[in-house]
Amino acid sequence: MFSDTFKRQVELEYGNRGKKGLEIAEERRVKRYKDLYVVVGETDEYIVEETLCTCKDFLFTALRNLTKCSHMIAVEIAEQEGLIDVINAWYQDVRPLP
Repeated sequence: MFSDTFKRQVELEYGNRGKKGLEIAEERRVKRYKDLYVVVGETDEYIVEETLCTCKDFLFTALRNLTKCSHMIAVEIAEQEGLIDVINAWYQDVRPLP
């Protein structure tokens, strides 16, 4: 789906996180609700805001290193390439907090 040049550029800038972000975007696992983005991960759904993700990689590694996690990268790519699954609902109504 993505050109080899684009893939190389993303992987060069973000490394393995970029490669995983490309896979997530290509598999169309990025959803935009009325209030936020959600990325469907391998084991859970992760809330992504502009500079925040609820995944452990971001909370324990990426945040400390001032870099983006694969979910944040996937949101950027999916938004840029028109691969967002738009859901006309509030996330809290679809998946209420416990």
